[in-house]
Amino acid sequence: MPANIGGMNKVNTGNDCVQTYATRVKRGEWHLYDDVRESAPTWNEVCGRSAMSGWINSTSMGGAFSSGFSTKYRMLDKDPCRVADFPQFAHCDSSKVTGVCTVPKP
Repeated sequence: MPANIGGMNKVNTGNDCVQTYATRVKRGEWHLYDDVRESAPTWNEVCGRSAMSGWINSTSMGGAFSSGFSTKYRMLDKDPCRVADFPQFAHCDSSKVTGVCTVPKP
């Protein structure tokens, strides 16, 4: 969330974040790609946001979660949320034009 609504990142809007979109490559494997509709990332951004296809969005909470979980726990605009640490990304190299990073499942 932006700082002006209680977030920890010094941005004015989500437009100041790295912009990506998610695509399913195969079962259990998704890739994030640079959203070319927005400015290219500088990798100095302090936040990121990603779009996903309607298929991923509508099927991601299916099965056992479809009985009310997503309605009760979904995030809406201005809902507080913060990821403090994500050590699974520590080995990723963002210095290359194309970054390949495999995040192990817990």
